[in-house]
Amino acid sequence: MPPREDDPPAVYLTTAAECGGRHDDDFKAKCSSINDDTDHHIDKKCVDDPGRAATAAEEDAGDTPQGDPECTMKPWEAPPPPEWLEHHRTELWPTYDLSSYRWPDLIAELMHTPGWPNRPIDAVHKVDPDLGLPEEPPRYRKIMHAFRHAGWKMPKLWALAMRPGDERRAFKAMEKSPEWCAFMESYRTFVTQEVAPLCGDPTGVVFQSPPTIRVVMPSMAPTIHPHCDSQYPRHQNCEINFWVPVTKVWGNNTLHLESSPGKEDFHPATMEPGTFLRFNGYHCKHLTHPNDTGHTRVSFDFRAVPQSLYKAYISEGPGRKRDKAKIGDYLTERTGPVTLRR
Repeated sequence: MPPREDDPPAVYLTTAAECGGRHDDDFKAKCSSINDDTDHHIDKKCVDDPGRAATAAEEDAGDTPQGDPECTMKPWEAPPPPEWLEHHRTELWPTYDLSSYRWPDLIAELMHTPGWPNRPIDAVHKVDPDLGLPEEPPRYRKIMHAFRHAGWKMPKLWALAMRPGDERRAFKAMEKSPEWCAFMESYRTFVTQEVAPLCGDPTGVVFQSPPTIRVVMPSMAPTIHPHCDSQYPRHQNCEINFWVPVTKVWGNNTLHLESSPGKEDFHPATMEPGTFLRFNGYHCKHLTHPNDTGHTRVSFDFRAVPQSLYKAYISEGPGRKRDKAKIGDYLTERTGPVTLRR
């Protein structure tokens, strides 16, 4: 397993009232997907990009390492992608043998908290409103963010568990758990066997690791606004996006994407477990709608770059060496050589 950084970044959203309004107005950002007229912050710093604030709504410290939102950097002037790459990041819905990877079982084991009722992962949101949320926080901290996004008031112990230091330590501990190790082992095999052969480079791919696991409960707000990854720092123009549903996805609990850059002909990714989505998320906009299906959506997504096209990026400024060998703000691993498939 490749080494992880000693300084895992975190994503936390607060309101101006919660942080005491200590930030300059120039850095405040509005995130209407959560609550109109509410200022949102990432890692205790106000964010001047509404799209990024909206995207961060469903992410937490453990699964999506984030960079310093105030950092300044010299952009990497990349040449246009080669023509062959475009063929390998057109929208595609490959199928695979779900029993070989056991995503629903692995995620259920990861999400289970001792003392909590055992529910199907697409029903994890079903809590008796008269009883409210359990006092004991969930072991898998992302569930706390999902409940908060769905409008639940956080119990005292949950609020304490969501503090930056506490959440970071909880994820560090979870990384050593057998449940997390089993998921990551299956994930690496999946990328090597199912994903890398579709990326056009026989030497393999550089891929985001860990992936971003998303738990999207029924709510009145979308989790991401229309965006493409090229809008965010440190992403590379040769990225290929992959989106893997763990539950059945349809209608307003799934991802919506445009068929080609700028077309804005958004269509839902209606999929069953055992299918995954490949698409050009660097150039094509994608978004979500408020989940009104009555079912929680669980999925994970990641980015990959053919090894021959990957650029290990180092941003400017003191202490920014941690940005080396990433895709955007995400840590990476590499596969070995692969046999290509069309």
